[in-house]
Amino acid sequence: MTTLNAASPVHLQIQTIFGVRSQLDSSLFFSDEHTVIYPAGNQFILANVETKGQRIFRCSELEHIDCIIVHSNAAIVAVVASGMNADKQNTIISFYDLHTTLGKRKRMFELRDGPMTITSMAFSHDAKYLAILECGNREYTLSLWLWQKSRLAASVKLSQVEGVTVLSQVLFHPNDNNLLSIIGRRYCRFIRHLDGNLRIQSSSAKLDQYDFISHAWYDSSRFIAGTSNGHVCVLFNGDVQTEIDVIENRDRPITTIPRTISTNSSLGKSIGRSGFNTSQQENLDTSRVTGEEVTSISIVNKGFFCLIGGKRLCLFSKIADSWDFAKTREYIVPSSEIGAARSSTISSSIQSQNSNDKQPLNNNHSMWKVVVSPKEEHVLVLTSKQQIYSVSDMTRDQSAESIEPFPLELIFNAFHQSSIRGLDIAVQKPFFISSGDDHTIRLWNYETNTIEQMKLYNEPVYAITMHPSGHQIVVAFASKVALMNVLIDGFATVKEYPIHAAHQVKFSNGGHLFAVIDANIIQIISPVYLKVIHRFNHGQTVRQILWTKNDLALYSQSSNYFVTWNLQNQKKIFELKPSYRLDGGFVADREDKIVYLASDDGLIRAFNYGQLNHEVKLPQDDKPSCLQIFPSNEALICGTQRGSIYIIKTPLTKASTSIFHYLAHSAKITQIVVAFHEALIISSCEDGILMLWETHVKSSTKSEDWTPVVLHNKARFIHLSQTIEALQNEEQELKRNQEYRLHQIETTYVADLQRRTDMSLNERQHHENIIERQLIEKEKEQRDFEAKYADLKEKFENERQRIEEEDRENIGRELQKEGDLIRLAQKIMEDNESRLKATMEASENEIRDIAEYFTGKIRETENELVALRKKSRLAIDSNEIEKKNLEADVDDEQLKIKLEFENERRRLIETNAKLQKEFKETHEYQVHILNLKQAEQETSAQTVKKRIQDNVLRVQGMSEEISSLKNEINERKQTINEKLDRISDLELKNQELEKFQYVLNYKIEELTRLIQPREQEIERMRNQLLEMASEREKKETELSRNRFHNVEQKRTLHAVNTQVEYEHQKRKEYDNALRRIKNDILAHFADVSDPKSVKNAVAHLYEKHVQNDNVKSIYTTADISGAVSEEIQAQDRQRLFLERTTSDLKRKLNSDLHATKANRMRIMNENALLLQELNNLRQELKVVRGRIQDYEVAKKTFGERSVHSIDALVQTLNADAGNYVVRHRDSELIKEVQKNQQEILHLRQHLSRVQAGYSPLSTNTNVNDDTANISILKLV
Repeated sequence: MTTLNAASPVHLQIQTIFGVRSQLDSSLFFSDEHTVIYPAGNQFILANVETKGQRIFRCSELEHIDCIIVHSNAAIVAVVASGMNADKQNTIISFYDLHTTLGKRKRMFELRDGPMTITSMAFSHDAKYLAILECGNREYTLSLWLWQKSRLAASVKLSQVEGVTVLSQVLFHPNDNNLLSIIGRRYCRFIRHLDGNLRIQSSSAKLDQYDFISHAWYDSSRFIAGTSNGHVCVLFNGDVQTEIDVIENRDRPITTIPRTISTNSSLGKSIGRSGFNTSQQENLDTSRVTGEEVTSISIVNKGFFCLIGGKRLCLFSKIADSWDFAKTREYIVPSSEIGAARSSTISSSIQSQNSNDKQPLNNNHSMWKVVVSPKEEHVLVLTSKQQIYSVSDMTRDQSAESIEPFPLELIFNAFHQSSIRGLDIAVQKPFFISSGDDHTIRLWNYETNTIEQMKLYNEPVYAITMHPSGHQIVVAFASKVALMNVLIDGFATVKEYPIHAAHQVKFSNGGHLFAVIDANIIQIISPVYLKVIHRFNHGQTVRQILWTKNDLALYSQSSNYFVTWNLQNQKKIFELKPSYRLDGGFVADREDKIVYLASDDGLIRAFNYGQLNHEVKLPQDDKPSCLQIFPSNEALICGTQRGSIYIIKTPLTKASTSIFHYLAHSAKITQIVVAFHEALIISSCEDGILMLWETHVKSSTKSEDWTPVVLHNKARFIHLSQTIEALQNEEQELKRNQEYRLHQIETTYVADLQRRTDMSLNERQHHENIIERQLIEKEKEQRDFEAKYADLKEKFENERQRIEEEDRENIGRELQKEGDLIRLAQKIMEDNESRLKATMEASENEIRDIAEYFTGKIRETENELVALRKKSRLAIDSNEIEKKNLEADVDDEQLKIKLEFENERRRLIETNAKLQKEFKETHEYQVHILNLKQAEQETSAQTVKKRIQDNVLRVQGMSEEISSLKNEINERKQTINEKLDRISDLELKNQELEKFQYVLNYKIEELTRLIQPREQEIERMRNQLLEMASEREKKETELSRNRFHNVEQKRTLHAVNTQVEYEHQKRKEYDNALRRIKNDILAHFADVSDPKSVKNAVAHLYEKHVQNDNVKSIYTTADISGAVSEEIQAQDRQRLFLERTTSDLKRKLNSDLHATKANRMRIMNENALLLQELNNLRQELKVVRGRIQDYEVAKKTFGERSVHSIDALVQTLNADAGNYVVRHRDSELIKEVQKNQQEILHLRQHLSRVQAGYSPLSTNTNVNDDTANISILKLV
């Protein structure tokens, strides 16, 4: 809401909206499992499909909307709008919250400035990225946005060089937000977001015959795409894996018509294949075969929904163990929206005289989009007629023999499909009525927000009005005006008047008259006498009429003529012929003194008894389309051409008038009505949307009570007083009973409280005794613990002394080995000194050469610098000379002009000043250019000096390297000492390996003993598998024979059923004949005392039933016996059929048991393979852990040696490599350990294969074996 002045006299708030915004073919989304979001006017509606409740919030971008997209998990809606600023053509994208703070704008940024068309948009699964596919200048651009930071993450251009002709849709991978899929004409690619760039992955798939227009991811590796010629393809890595033809009974080849791209930017309908509405369409010509394109695909559990040509919605289910899909269900839009409505009160009656005419407005009803809720409980469809349908009977399977598709059902009310022309509200009932260009009349209940009545006609409905009581309506058709009664089950016509194309009808405030516009004639008709009372000739085509509050006068308005008529004398009270057009409607105040007229220039003028008082202009150059007024405070309500609603405070003054703006509809507002209690406003527009506004009126005297319809009689009031007295007596009795019950409850509660108090005291005493015993036990346990601690401490001291003695012995052995290593280190130091001398000599020679080279370079650079300085001085001198010459020429020219043109002196002086300014700027620019050149030359000289300094620093660095090499010699000495520690560690490791070898030998013997009997069992099981395979082939052959036998049995059963039906029909005819005979006997033989009547009755019965002896009697014995014999034969046939069926079921049971056994064996084999793979993974895990442990040891060693750089680390490793004795021993130990590991793994794999053929050993054995294996690997 935009406020232009002080506090508003009327505050409006949207209560309910009926309708969906048109021209947006992808505007329906699920925000959660039971809530669907869609735009209506300039609002977003969150409607609950279960409770039918609505939550509404305004969105200013909807006025210039291009497309929208919703992320249900993140509860975010993105709105793209273009052209919001009149001075430039830009595109803005806004993000709104749907969860915590409904309608709060979380982010907004500008997308671009140039003329581009959005083809497709997509959110990633985690709502981190937003992908936008744009088209412009025959080139596509894919952009990836971090929308929460308003930052472009990456973008790539897709041109015809990469084979791009026309692109349709882009989607994110369902699990990877860095992978996108994009489809189009003969195009399907994957795009990877990597290191801030979008990289197109190459593909060798041949897609020349495919024109993809929609797709959806089925799982993480495959997606389903629909084409323009009625095919659905399952693609794997960009290749078509399965192709399904969704067009049944195709009798001709599909020809694909080429699509072209033109850059003509125009306001048009949305692109069908992308699912978005764009305000600046690139006019992509996508001509295809009508009714065959797959425009929308939605994935469900084990299948998908797809829209075919906008006319059919099909559900395809996946066939088990394959990637083929079969159509299981089909849905269509019902031929009439009334038949799809759920309300039982809606009538689908069309006038009997026109029942055979062609039904209008249902020829082009197509489906635009199908959406599925996150848990797949609801499936909704948005159609081109602004209706929302739901898929019903999801649980009921469609019969294979049934070819009739299921009809869709309306999930909400049946909305208007086009512009709403008529709107009126009742006074004595909560009803309002509307009519539109969709040839329907709808009676609404604004308390329950439902449709009470709806009727479809075969001719346009131009206007409608409702009686204040809500029992009658007047409808203006193209050929007549009809007065109708509102009944429970529909509308009943009372009288028809031959008035053609009446564009407005209006009941009087009392309801005793109604006015009809007949071109330039106004007819006043009485609904009581059903005849015309008055006729007024306005003189021009009347646009609007209005009754005064006392119904004694009538206002009429044409384009440039306004009249007030007196109904008593049929004369004009006031007339006005302005120079401007009166196209915005008019309204009068509650005293009929002031009339407010709206014109096409955006002004609203107030006339008091024919005199213009004041006028006000609407902001933003908006033009009014209709006016209404609040009777309580006389505030004006103005609907505009752009769909906005303005509240204007009255009276209008010369000062600034208070105007309050509300965003409402997205199209021209056609009607606004105010309820009699002023708590409700209803507005309609050309987009077919109805909005119900809740009002808060200041200084109003409205009453919420309904006007009584029937007078209350005396008997009813007497009965009401007696009922009140009886209820008061009953209330007193209930009070006494309640007091008695409270007293009983209080007594019981006191006794229970005393009992519970005694119980709690006893429990407390018991707990105190338990605590005392526990304290005594705790002291006893403390004494025992101190004694045990003293013993353990003594044992620890003895063990520590023994370990110290062993360490002293080991140190003596290590010192002996140290001497050998010192001699070896001396030899290595001598080699290093010789190499160091050679390196120093080479570095000195190189330094000398570099110094000579750069000295020559410095001399050359200084010479060039001197030459450049001379050139710059010469250029400056020439510029000064030229400047002096120009100044002299200008002075001469000025003197000459003053003498010849004295009358134009002032103008010439201004021109001269301008020339001087331009010359000065030119001179300053040239001087600036020369200074820049001089600065560049100085910069180049400084660069050369910097290079010389770098070379000097490089020489210094080489000298520092020499010093670092000397430091390495000292580090090598430290390495010798560290090697001694390494030798001791290796000896300890050798001892551990000897222990491991002993354990390994024992384990090998144990495994060899277990393997021998299992190998024998494996051979036996292999032979058994071969026997079972041969038996399986026999069973399959027998099963095929049984299938043919089942077909024959089905045919026999069909013949038996036919015979049974024939016998039932015959029996029914027999019973009917017998019943007719009995009835005739009862009718003719009622009086058997009269022989003559008896004789006549017998003759009549004989003539009626015997039929001249040409028909066989039904009472003969042969027929009875024949019938009995046929019945016995039928029973025998049924018995034989049941016996055969039982035998077939037994055979099938046996075959199923064998198949189950085979599956069990297959599962056991697969388990064996899985165990083998698990062991391999465990092996690799242990190796990796060992490497990590070695790396940690090395890292710790290098840390102790203070080795922190890479060069020092390499030198240290080279120093270790020089220790030949240690390296030889390490390699031998590593080879032996690897050999033992391979042998262990080989035995474990063999053991797993053996276990696969047998039932496993006991649980304890397996656990112990695994524990032993793990312990062995840890030793390694």
